[in-house]
Amino acid sequence: MTTIDQINELRAELMHCTFSKAERQDAEAELEKLEAQVAAEELQLEQNMAAWNADLE
Repeated sequence: MTTIDQINELRAELMHCTFSKAERQDAEAELEKLEAQVAAEELQLEQNMAAWNADLE
């Protein structure tokens, strides 16, 4: 399962499932972790593309 798939699944579960307070907190924390991971990966990709473009010039 990709990170994006995990994020979408967690979002759906948070919207449609009944959780205990602790379970909801755990799911929200996991969602935040996954979203931060995607943001870091996107930043790394942008940096790699900028470096690659600079090498072409």
